[in-house]
Amino acid sequence: MKPTVLRESENRWALSLIGLTLLLTLIPYLIGYGLSNGRHYLWLGYNLDDACVYLSWMKQAAQGHLRQHNLFTTEPQPGMFPNPLFFLLGLVASLLHLPLIAVFHLARLAAGFALLWVVWLLLRNTLSSLLARRAAFLFVCFSSGFGWLPLFWPSGGAVNIFHTPVDVWQPEAITFLSLYLSPLFAFSMLLQVAFLLLSLKAEQERSWKLAMAAGLIGLLIGLTHTYDVVGLALTWGCFLLVRARSVSLQDNVSSWLRAALTALVALPGTALIAYELHANPIFRDRANVPTLSAGLPWVFLGYGGELLITLYTLYLLTKATTDPESVPVNSSFQSGDAVRLYVCWAIAQLCVAYLPVSFQRKMLQGEHFPLAILAGVGAAYLLEQRLRGKVAPRQRMLILSIATLLLSLTNMRFVVRDIYNDTLNKVQTDLQRAYISQGELQALGWIAHHTRPSEAIQPLPWVHILQSPDGTHRYLAPTDMTMACILPGYTGRHVYCGHWGETPDYGSKLKELMNFGLESTSDAERIALLEKMHVQYLLFSQKAPDDMDADRLYPIFRGLSPLPSYLKEVYSNQEASIYRVELGR
Repeated sequence: MKPTVLRESENRWALSLIGLTLLLTLIPYLIGYGLSNGRHYLWLGYNLDDACVYLSWMKQAAQGHLRQHNLFTTEPQPGMFPNPLFFLLGLVASLLHLPLIAVFHLARLAAGFALLWVVWLLLRNTLSSLLARRAAFLFVCFSSGFGWLPLFWPSGGAVNIFHTPVDVWQPEAITFLSLYLSPLFAFSMLLQVAFLLLSLKAEQERSWKLAMAAGLIGLLIGLTHTYDVVGLALTWGCFLLVRARSVSLQDNVSSWLRAALTALVALPGTALIAYELHANPIFRDRANVPTLSAGLPWVFLGYGGELLITLYTLYLLTKATTDPESVPVNSSFQSGDAVRLYVCWAIAQLCVAYLPVSFQRKMLQGEHFPLAILAGVGAAYLLEQRLRGKVAPRQRMLILSIATLLLSLTNMRFVVRDIYNDTLNKVQTDLQRAYISQGELQALGWIAHHTRPSEAIQPLPWVHILQSPDGTHRYLAPTDMTMACILPGYTGRHVYCGHWGETPDYGSKLKELMNFGLESTSDAERIALLEKMHVQYLLFSQKAPDDMDADRLYPIFRGLSPLPSYLKEVYSNQEASIYRVELGR
């Protein structure tokens, strides 16, 4: 077969796999919509609360704001440079008159397509074996770890979830889950892979233009998902250090100068975010909310069988240097630089996830790529060399497909869990729902059309009296914060308390709101809280007629006690009511 025809055949295979992957990410949402039963589907699942933050950024852009504000707090803030991805998506939604959630998912699919295609380009530029390229691509698209095993899979919602393998709960650690859930993950991963591909080609071709192009990608990374700069800088620095002994002094100097050019072009993006971090205390508080990495055993288990095959590949790479008689696995790579890149990438990306910073967990993003690619090389080598004569060439892809299926079990269980949660009308946080009522949706519409952009609205949490697991005592607890979480993205209005990370001092503010409607709370205490919150409206939607806890805990909103004079009902339906705060200010 001619090289051109072979290349076209390979590309068709890759495009078919990309299409299949993205189609599979749509299925849970379509099933969720099918389960709506008259309710309004939010089209969000795992990490719903973070998606609501992105929608709030898009809403602000759609409304014409050039600065991005944290809408999950009413504290004064200067705003900041908007996230370029969500600013663009907000503009698209506004210009095309499309719902934000539709643009959100279209962007997720578009970024996912671009990401997987750039991964395929990387594989074509680094792997010489067709079987290795296909195995690596299959593993990138679908592999996960051992989280599906019953002893690791949590049965109690989010309880102890951080003490399970990362493929159970950390989407950015796994490519398929990132494609399934977030345009931000897919887009920032696209930038990560594109940066390394351009940097590698800049070295292969000794091209200053490609080094500058990598710098422009780095600039966008700094503005969009700044954490990734750290892992990429360490990866490329390690690559150049390891490579230094294999090239001349002149080539080594040129490589470092090209790297310096890349860094110089990329620097303004990271510097701007660093300035915003210094100048904006709300942004600084958000960045300092701990998102710490899981223990190494949970990371290793989260990559599971893929990691085991990767270790086999590394063993073969080591053996090739000591056993000249063996068929070297290096022959699967187009160059020594390709080997160095993947090994440095895997090690550096894991190391940065344990730097002593509050956001360390976020820097695990990208680790899946080198592990999946090295595992693909090892699997192909096993089939082509170790099992030569025992496995017919036509059977190799079948075996790889079966292996991929086994490696993807956690991803399957992950999406099945989301679908099951839809049937229960909840998401994994247990504080938000997959659906809201039509009455709640109408209340959001009233807010969008009858309040000023400068006014803030606080939805009250749903609260219930729960019993401790040992049955020894009962306690008051929030059971739903859906409306406070989604309101900024639906209306563009601020809330006082709505998101665990975006709202400063979230826990204490949530406790204040839980106590607001209690009969034991005095008018003076309520007025003091309203003055502190700086909100002009309250929204109440815990209106189910058979909710006895709500009768006891929210009597003034359930019509069982007189409404205080400083609250005036301005909108009401069977499922939601809105009250204007009238404190005489």
